[in-house]
Amino acid sequence: MPCRRSVGGVAVKLFARACALALLLVPFAPSQRALAQNCGTPCTDGEQCIAAGLYPYVPDIDAFASSICSAWAAAGQTEKLYLITDGNVWDGGYSSDPVYTNGSGTQAPIDVFVFDAMYLDYWKTQTTPVPASSISDASDFVEYAQKALTRNDGSMFALPMLGCTNIMFYRDGDTDMDGVSTLPEFLSVNPAGVYISPVPFDRTGAMLNISGKTTIAVDYMVKGLLDNGAWPSMNPLDQSIVDALARLSESASWYNALTGAIPSLPGVEDQYVRAGYFSEGYGRTSIGFSESMSQMSDATRGMLKLRAFPWSKDTGVPNMFYADVVGVNSNSTFLAGGGTLPFTLANLMTQQTVVQNAIAPPSGDLSYLFPARTSILDALSAQDPLYAQMKAVLTGNDAILVNMPTTDRDAFHTFGGTVETAVRGAFSGSCDLESTTFPGSDAEAPAICNPLCASSGGWIGSWTNRSPPAWPGYSACGCAQCTADTPLPAGADEPSAMITSGPELRRYHRN
Repeated sequence: MPCRRSVGGVAVKLFARACALALLLVPFAPSQRALAQNCGTPCTDGEQCIAAGLYPYVPDIDAFASSICSAWAAAGQTEKLYLITDGNVWDGGYSSDPVYTNGSGTQAPIDVFVFDAMYLDYWKTQTTPVPASSISDASDFVEYAQKALTRNDGSMFALPMLGCTNIMFYRDGDTDMDGVSTLPEFLSVNPAGVYISPVPFDRTGAMLNISGKTTIAVDYMVKGLLDNGAWPSMNPLDQSIVDALARLSESASWYNALTGAIPSLPGVEDQYVRAGYFSEGYGRTSIGFSESMSQMSDATRGMLKLRAFPWSKDTGVPNMFYADVVGVNSNSTFLAGGGTLPFTLANLMTQQTVVQNAIAPPSGDLSYLFPARTSILDALSAQDPLYAQMKAVLTGNDAILVNMPTTDRDAFHTFGGTVETAVRGAFSGSCDLESTTFPGSDAEAPAICNPLCASSGGWIGSWTNRSPPAWPGYSACGCAQCTADTPLPAGADEPSAMITSGPELRRYHRN
């Protein structure tokens, strides 16, 4: 969710501020060895070289690689370290296996890797626990991760690095949003059908993304757990949970919530595009992970309020927190004969200074990632009011690690497809479809919109040539049924620039 809970979604980058943190952060001294170390060069056969797969869906993976590489060199390690930052090689454990093709063309194990603990039960079968003697300051890890990962003997299945939870971002002064503490209250404040386009018209409507088979499957399971106190069955589906997810989607739109088809924004990675639009004045609330704030302007961040998203009809239920954790591959050749180097590397990757320098680089941009060490969260909370709000989200209610009750990633992904189909089927609302022909008036719209919507339940009478909500370079007609994953015509290009000339940009009969 770091956080990329949306398999099938896109990865991320960022920009933000960090000047106030410069005195807080203590970088590793750039020794001659640190300067010479190149952790981006693959291992080759015969080398004493250990490989680590980093979690790719963070705003700035290079900051993680730099911090870990410098720490490895500063610690005086003589073995070469290769850090894998390519999400096509290691995707955070959603579908990848911990192997890679090394510089000699040989398939080799990824000795240490960062994975999403939502699949913890699966990765327990593939990893070797880290001994207590190899863990620095284990009591500093956030409590929800400690509880889920610590074994009776003090060893840990994996070491926590980052965390996240679903957060509502909204603007200071929105008293109705201030009062939201349950899902029914959220839906009352954010009614269905405020907009039918990929992006809201103005500061109304919710923006959230539950598209992607993994995302919607986890949301289904979390909602069932919080409502009923136990994980719901995956077969058959609970229609009440399906209906709740459909109703939540209707507070956004078909495209925004269920297909992810949203126009790109210059300088904003697609994973965070909702936060980008929110920063430009669209939507009443944007639901996402804390690092979404890296895509917002200073002005937006200065008036931002954060609350945990309420998945349940009840108050006081735990917040469900994800974690990205560092595990040791059971197949690492460095474990032979009682070797401990992978444990040393895993511990180094999760040390306070290493993680703090990665999420808040002394000379880089602040990512607003959620650290999994309380000391880092405390330090950043003292420097940035948004981190203070993040700390309040963590401590406001009990927190529980999101850990799906499955050891079969493929089966869970298939289950997600079943949930996705069911929620789409339960969705009630209209959708915009795009046209390359621009209406200039109400009189011109029927000739364009009636044929466009003929196979989508007919035209409901609304249209726009304003971007957004129309896709840049297109006009849009409101159709009664949602029948497509994208509003664009089949095979159409997706322009990256907003319309700057052409017919008058206006909206009739807003829906």
